[in-house]
Amino acid sequence: MNQPYGFADPPGYPPHRPKTSGLAIATLVLGLAGCLALPLLPAIILGIIALTQTGPGKQSGRGLAIGGLAAAGFWAVGWVALLGNTMGSPDLDTASPPSASCATPPPGHANICTLKPGDCLQQPVASVTSVELAACGNPHATEVIGAFTASDGPWPDRAELKAEALTHCQRIMAKNVDSPRLNSEGVYTDLGYLKPDREPWKHGVRTVFCTLNSPGSQLTGSTLVPGADLAVPTG
Repeated sequence: MNQPYGFADPPGYPPHRPKTSGLAIATLVLGLAGCLALPLLPAIILGIIALTQTGPGKQSGRGLAIGGLAAAGFWAVGWVALLGNTMGSPDLDTASPPSASCATPPPGHANICTLKPGDCLQQPVASVTSVELAACGNPHATEVIGAFTASDGPWPDRAELKAEALTHCQRIMAKNVDSPRLNSEGVYTDLGYLKPDREPWKHGVRTVFCTLNSPGSQLTGSTLVPGADLAVPTG
């Protein structure tokens, strides 16, 4: 019997299968190891190359490459979220000491680390980067009447700290300020506070100073009662 030209696989011989891509296997291994961070970039690079090497008519292992890329993507999202929570919030507390943000102020000035109750200031200020001190016996705009320790946590917004300062500073004013004398002299004053700036706050400085302010610099002599509590925090 004549046989047609050509060749056929012998009966029972398994059909030829394309070789599995080694890069696809490496992508899967590195992608699953993405919890260690370092394998993520190699996994992504090798996975992209493996996708070009696999598919119909090419090497097998495309599913392995896709699985490795998916695992790498999952771990990449996790690492971005973790780093965002730990590095992207500069207002979170750190272990740095308060002195890390307190440089020596110029002569005749004070900052958040050197200011103290009983100090008099040339003009009202909102924060204590560097304030100019004044002799309390001379006309001045502001006097520090006491201090309290603000609640710990991230940098507070203005409304949060203002509400906390109002409670503490009203108590300190009632205890330390000679209000009858000021009223008899007709001196107009506002109750205020001096807060740490963002950088000292980040380094753990929580002291907030309560102040009595005279817009027209009408204060002459201390506004405090004899024996006023000048401790930090006050009373």
